[in-house]
Amino acid sequence: MRIALVNWAKIWHGASRGGGINAYTQSLGLALLERGHEVVSIGSGTTPRLHGGRLAEAGDSSGGSSESGGGTCGEGGECHARRHADWRGIRVFEIVHSPVRAPSTFQFDRPEAEQSSPELERVFGELLRAVGPDLAHFQSLEGLSGGCVREAKRGGARVVFSLHNYHTVCPQVYLMQGDTRACMDFENGHACVGCHRPAWKEKGRRVKRSGTRRVRSARDALVPLPVLGEDARGGAVAGGAGEGDEERIAVSNEARGEPASSRAPNAYALRRGAMIEALNACDRVHAVSSFVARKYEALGVDGSRIVTCTLGTPIVEQVRERVEIVAAPERLGVGGRPVRVVFLGYHNKAKGLDLLVEALERSEADVLARLHLCVHALGVGSIAHRLRRLEARMARLTLSDGYEREDIPWLLGGADLGVVPSVWWDNGPQTVMEMLACGVPVLGAELGGIPDFVRDGENGLLFRGNDREDLVRRLGEAVLSEGLLDRLRAGVQPPKSLQAHLAEMVGIYEACLRESGSSPTRRAV
Repeated sequence: MRIALVNWAKIWHGASRGGGINAYTQSLGLALLERGHEVVSIGSGTTPRLHGGRLAEAGDSSGGSSESGGGTCGEGGECHARRHADWRGIRVFEIVHSPVRAPSTFQFDRPEAEQSSPELERVFGELLRAVGPDLAHFQSLEGLSGGCVREAKRGGARVVFSLHNYHTVCPQVYLMQGDTRACMDFENGHACVGCHRPAWKEKGRRVKRSGTRRVRSARDALVPLPVLGEDARGGAVAGGAGEGDEERIAVSNEARGEPASSRAPNAYALRRGAMIEALNACDRVHAVSSFVARKYEALGVDGSRIVTCTLGTPIVEQVRERVEIVAAPERLGVGGRPVRVVFLGYHNKAKGLDLLVEALERSEADVLARLHLCVHALGVGSIAHRLRRLEARMARLTLSDGYEREDIPWLLGGADLGVVPSVWWDNGPQTVMEMLACGVPVLGAELGGIPDFVRDGENGLLFRGNDREDLVRRLGEAVLSEGLLDRLRAGVQPPKSLQAHLAEMVGIYEACLRESGSSPTRRAV
């Protein structure tokens, strides 16, 4: 088969740009290639129009921009397709100067273009017709519009769409309001207004050199210098009063539809409607967990198109080759060695490191005294001061700002418990699978796809979503209960491998082609 993998980020970046979705896309593409399929990667939205050094408004065709690997080739600001050098056997294409920017934070306050963008859809359609894939597998529509799915269908390709996040129904991606709480009602789009501050307003802003003075004399050094406008300096001083005391509302894992609203639909509601329509035009909508399947069906996606297929992880194969790395630690006992607890991933509000720190700040002294906490997370520096305050009360603290995927078995080898404290309906977190692949039981939030993998009392523990008091309780139970972690570790089974998941995805692709009555393209790779 010739398969086009569509995602906003460039495939060679992997998780370093695009997070888990791009890491999955990269792994899937290379695995498909190894099986003899022809793989094409298509990205969009990361090389936007610029005008005078600023991000241009949609429709402003002046100026140009480029990332490393290519210039504007004299096309000015016109939206067009560009081919990059092949990467490890995968042909790589990019739509440059897309009217829809990626990642989605750059596009948040412009939902109309994601609903319909004729210029972008024309270029995308022409590219697909030139490439001629049997099947287009969309990983995301960031950098694209809902109409791009219709263009893929119009060009004759079968279409599979993987629901790795909630971008199709939430331009903020996480289905959270104000970046802090789960979205229960988007009020026909009105709750989206002001929900998120678009990054382009920061990135595209010019900084004036006003309010400063060159020092040439004693007068310049001593005469007070007035503040021009509001002085926002020091507004986020580490360790400010009330830190960690914000209200938290517990979240259930019930997959509800949107409540009825008396407010007229706005542009955000029209965007959501167009995205649901695009999903319903796909041959298959791939839900990465049972919750995601239920949630999208409740929001209007045709249930007959949805197929639930949890992801696999290449860590399973990696551990098989070096099983000694993840050998079980020595058995725990009362008064014995500290309990090693690990958090992996990113530090942002959604992933819940803040929630874990709040729980630790409220934990009893005997729990902290037995705890060796390891936090390996990109961006941990902004919360490190709070963890350092706890260090003297804990048995040990280990912090690192990010990690390479290949290092995961080494980071988890000998760990007693992994913590995945997501505060929203995390679709299908890779960290859960990575921990289980390394034989480590998981303490996870009972949200999103986490309960698909973590069975309470068998291979881990679950706590009520976004409930720090329940997290305090379950963490204390894990640390202090004699033999509990050893029993949970004995119940851990390896999750699905990437190769097993690949076989399932190829089965989905082939079913789509059979239904269309078409035969796969047979060309030499």
